[in-house]
Amino acid sequence: MIGMVDATDAGPRRQFDARAAFDADLDYVHDITRRQASLEADKLVAVARLSRRARGRTLGLDAEESAVCGFAHTEDEKRLLVAEVGTTLRVPECTVGSMVTDAETLVTSLPLTLAALQAGEITGRHAHVMVAQCSTVPVEAHGEFEAALLPAAARLTVAQFTQRARIYRERVHPETPRKRHVEALARRGVWVDPAADGMAQLSVLLPAAEAIAIDDKLDQIARSQRGPDEPRTHAQRRCDAAIALLLDPDGDLATAARSVRPQVILTVPALSLLGHTEEPAELHGYGPIDPVTARRLTADAPSVTRWLTDPITGHALSVGRESYRIPADLRLALTIEDETCRFPGCRRRAQRCELDHVHAWAEGGDTSHANLASLCSKHHHLKHESDWTVNALPGRELQWTSPIGRVHITEPANPAHPPWPESPPSPRLEPSPSSGSEPPPKRSASRPVGDSHPLPDDAPF
Repeated sequence: MIGMVDATDAGPRRQFDARAAFDADLDYVHDITRRQASLEADKLVAVARLSRRARGRTLGLDAEESAVCGFAHTEDEKRLLVAEVGTTLRVPECTVGSMVTDAETLVTSLPLTLAALQAGEITGRHAHVMVAQCSTVPVEAHGEFEAALLPAAARLTVAQFTQRARIYRERVHPETPRKRHVEALARRGVWVDPAADGMAQLSVLLPAAEAIAIDDKLDQIARSQRGPDEPRTHAQRRCDAAIALLLDPDGDLATAARSVRPQVILTVPALSLLGHTEEPAELHGYGPIDPVTARRLTADAPSVTRWLTDPITGHALSVGRESYRIPADLRLALTIEDETCRFPGCRRRAQRCELDHVHAWAEGGDTSHANLASLCSKHHHLKHESDWTVNALPGRELQWTSPIGRVHITEPANPAHPPWPESPPSPRLEPSPSSGSEPPPKRSASRPVGDSHPLPDDAPF
């Protein structure tokens, strides 16, 4: 007897089988990535052993003695080690030098990071960022630095983790932000790197505030040129605008651009603004900047908005179901708090994102601090036009669920953080004595701004 197959079940079964196979392949790729991280850890441990043995051989020590002699290489010793490893692996000596530094630091002062790498919880690039950011703080602070940042390394992309680690480094660095900025300013410059097919990359190292302002101005110009008959992409329009402004300062575009006022969002602690403390300010899209620069930028700003860490007083943080439109003060608060698009891994700046009702307005969601999140246009459409789903959790965390059921959690980039340490030389973040009062307010200063970033407010999301 020939078996009969119910054709009505064939489609869903094939769909289920395809999804299960996709899920299995994704698990396999993930497993390979974890094993690669573990092998990377094994390689770094072996490089650390080579480093010890190289020094022991130079000093005439036996194997047992070289195992405890540490990594205090002379330049000649390290050069010999780097040359030996580089020629064997066929990689540039600068790459080997970085590998040796990572290996020595992980083995000696970042054991938790090394263990996470061996377990496949982070990648080798995450470990390299941890080493690089730790390298400029005192060795005795490495343990605290590592403990504070390692949980973030396990859940953020390398770019996101780099930003988080860089900001935390600013908070615990023993030197004042102003001193470091003055030293870094001396290294400013412009470089050209050849690329293929008649192209080149122009790199400019300049102060962060000016870089953010230039970036915002190019973005506004590119947005103003959008239209149904405009064939260029947004990136191409930005590039063309930069070329025109630099090479044709008297041209039509340069003339029109003079009316475009870039927007820079700067959050400054009130006491620092008055000169009573040296707590750094927060430059949106970058991170901490020195207070002297912050005071100069704030003095030039046409308007100042009062901002409290928790988070704003004097303004409504919810308009409930009375209005779909988002008040300007609430929009500013969310832009500063989110920093970037809230989709997992996305780094698009919140200034260039749309504010989305997590629980859709059309389905009863309200216009409130807890129910709004910054999403770039691409991920805004992904949320509403695909099987991705998102739920709001306490603390404005978002729980994203992919079409095959994988769960990802994202959090605001700038939740309230502890007060800046009173004594910059101390690597520890000691809480100030409780006085029963709120922390001093911060003030957000927006530098000159025109009708920038006209993003849609009225889509029924």
